[in-house]
Amino acid sequence: MVLEKISNSKWMGILLTPKYNIIAVLVFISIFLVIGPILPGVSWFSLGDFSLDMVNFYHTIMIPFAFLLILYASELLGLGALERKAVNLTTYPILLLTVLGTVFFYPASTQTADYVLQALRDVWMLIIALMFFVYLLILPFKDRLKFKNIWGAYSLIVITTVSAGIAAVMGMIYEYGNLFGYASLPALSNDVNAWGGLQTFLGNLITSHSHQMLPAVMGGIVGLAAVSFGYERLSPVKRNIVNAGLVVAVLGTISMSYLYFISSFGTYVIPAIFTSGTGGMNGLALDDSQTGIVGIGALVSIIGLYYILSKNPADRMVQISELLTWVATMAVMVGIGYAMEFNETYYGFGAPGVPPSGGAGYQYDMAFTDGHLLFAFFLMPLLAGIILLFMHYVREYNTEKKVITYFIIAGTIIAAFGVMEYVITLFWLVEAIGLALLIIAIILITYTLGKSAKEKIKIKGTKATN
Repeated sequence: MVLEKISNSKWMGILLTPKYNIIAVLVFISIFLVIGPILPGVSWFSLGDFSLDMVNFYHTIMIPFAFLLILYASELLGLGALERKAVNLTTYPILLLTVLGTVFFYPASTQTADYVLQALRDVWMLIIALMFFVYLLILPFKDRLKFKNIWGAYSLIVITTVSAGIAAVMGMIYEYGNLFGYASLPALSNDVNAWGGLQTFLGNLITSHSHQMLPAVMGGIVGLAAVSFGYERLSPVKRNIVNAGLVVAVLGTISMSYLYFISSFGTYVIPAIFTSGTGGMNGLALDDSQTGIVGIGALVSIIGLYYILSKNPADRMVQISELLTWVATMAVMVGIGYAMEFNETYYGFGAPGVPPSGGAGYQYDMAFTDGHLLFAFFLMPLLAGIILLFMHYVREYNTEKKVITYFIIAGTIIAAFGVMEYVITLFWLVEAIGLALLIIAIILITYTLGKSAKEKIKIKGTKATN
């Protein structure tokens, strides 16, 4: 009986230890990154938007990643014990439901089970996110000094949590409508008809969901990074520079979220600004200008964060690699994406034909769609979040840190240039090489975290024996 209690206590201790749960999620992500190319229908490099199979694969990785960010943020900010316990105990159920949903996704005979399992996971995630949000709101009253020191980062984390939550609900409403329609919900059905009909509503909804979620997640990562770097230790002037960048990102997140909300639940059509060319084809989409503001805020904050970089060369390289992910994302989204938007008479919004219904370079537009989704909407946010975990939980292993950062820096630069190569020539191999290096870096981070945890268990065991 005593041994059973000890065993139960040991397992409960493991389930409630954030580092172990973080490693479990990272192992899960690493496995799916490796086996992704052999999953049915998963094609990383295919002109145009992601296929349904690719979308399923993407969510298989990114939903556990979103959970990982909640888990890390809860510990980093020291939220309430009940919230942290609930989040930690949610780890394995979320991973299990995700695996089962992926398995049942493929056979036609098990699609109903797939819908049920993924819906259960999504609702569970939403409940956890709501609990996380409530405890975030409590933080300023619980620890005023902490709030005063990190108010800029805190504000961005709160706002991006709301924005990502709205985007998640949009995705759930889309799935329900796509599967069943809204006839069983008369009030919503009437509104949907007034907004242009089912297909128009679903199109607007899924666009808003996908375009809003990742900028919100990246904005949240920027806020977490500022706290992880310890920016509250900066001098008031430098700390205010970081806060200024974070406030810019907050404003961009709010305006972006508002645009996507009214364009989904209403008849508002997001316009382009600074238009030119046949039919006004050339021009920057207003929503893209607002998501860009989130990135601009991140770049401004780098100016202040530079002064808090570690004096340890290995740790400094890890921090620089984190900041590089932000710069590279903006280089692709703004440097390439904006340039293409101002030349849509050639790129044709990815449609063949002549302006204003298409363009001669439509294939290159499709290449950018695929290339930037893989890089800026997938590997960059994934890596930016995982690097923060690496910074926080691994205090030693300087040699390993340097090797990993070499992979990150090389992979980021090669993949970013690879996107440009893909857009110019339709040759995707350069980007593929860069992404492969980034996946290797994620696997190495996972291994190093596991190695660190194992050694600490050994040390505790030795102390207990003595």
